[in-house]
Order: sequence, then structure tokens, then C-alpha cells
Amino acid sequence: MVSLFAGTVLNQTGQAIETIAMTMSVYLIISLTISLLMNIYNRRIAIG
Repeated sequence: MVSLFAGTVLNQTGQAIETIAMTMSVYLIISLTISLLMNIYNRRIAIG
């Protein structure tokens, strides 16, 4: 999915650095959001 998006944008714009930076930023935001939600869940479920 990422290669499909990044490849399409790269072919249409020709801006490699910006395309990769945007793709990595989106991945980072998704990853940090999931991590935050799992931390909240873990604190509520933690024993003792």
C-alpha cells in the first residue's frame, strides 16, 4: 500500500525527498497513535 501511494505520487511529481518524508511522517503519526492507545489500554488493564 505504501509503495503504491509513494510510487504514484513520485511518478506524478518527481519530488523524491518530499514524497518519502510525507510517507514516513504519516507512518510515524499512525504508529505513535497506536502506541498511545495501547499504553492507555495497558494502564487500565494492568494488574495491581
